[in-house]
Amino acid sequence: MEKFTQLMGVAAPLPIINLDTDKIFPAVYLKTIKRTGLSKWLFEEIRFRPDGSENPDFVLNQAPYRNAKILIGADNFGCGSSREHAPWVDFELDAFRKHCLLNGLDDIGLTEQKDTEIGGYEEKARLARPWQFGMIRPGA
Repeated sequence: MEKFTQLMGVAAPLPIINLDTDKIFPAVYLKTIKRTGLSKWLFEEIRFRPDGSENPDFVLNQAPYRNAKILIGADNFGCGSSREHAPWVDFELDAFRKHCLLNGLDDIGLTEQKDTEIGGYEEKARLARPWQFGMIRPGA
């Protein structure tokens, strides 16, 4: 897992108060089980005109926001839904998960941090029970 340190990029302002989740991502497209290709429906109703062409007034259709990596939403962004995918304006992240995210630690990385202690335990176990580790041969 790669350590998260910072996200750099253009931030697009989206000053629409009470922008609900169906405007962010229409529920009709949540039927897919794939995790790819979903961006084409993002903000579909306000990003595109009825004929399918881009709405030039929508911020993500304008330079330099077309390739924005950060979206600055207004009050009550993501309201109106209890769907699991619904975003929230603020969120809390517990200290342990924040530590893991900022240091690039998944389960394997966390285990690797204890390598010295694990090695010490294994050495003690080998000395205490050599027959379990093939250190002695029967009849030897």
